[in-house]
Amino acid sequence: MTMARLSARPIAAIITLLVIALAGVTKAYSTPKPIQKSTRSTSTMNRGAFLATTSSACLTFLTQQPAFAKEVDPAVKGTKADPAFQTCLSQCVYDCTKPKGSEQKSRAECLPECKTKCATTKQQLMKGEPIKKE
Repeated sequence: MTMARLSARPIAAIITLLVIALAGVTKAYSTPKPIQKSTRSTSTMNRGAFLATTSSACLTFLTQQPAFAKEVDPAVKGTKADPAFQTCLSQCVYDCTKPKGSEQKSRAECLPECKTKCATTKQQLMKGEPIKKE
């Protein structure tokens, strides 16, 4: 029983010190810091000036027009270099080659399936580039 009392006293003392520190009573026992006069009196900002500065900065960013993506070049549209076709083909091949249980397809097996799924023109279905006649 005396062991419980002895261990309770340090805990009570620590709690008392924490309460005193939080209450601010310790200021009476500390030495005061020297007060230095600021040479920059213009650096102080009141609440109104702060709000005016930050609100104008926020309004600048909020009222700007959004940047839209550049239109696709008409010469590229419908070809193998079409970004929409490339994106669709890439995602399809990625999904197709993921292992599904113990079965996994190779890229060569997935490519024809994905081309038929993503192609919008005959040129996108071809294996190579057509020979250009001069």
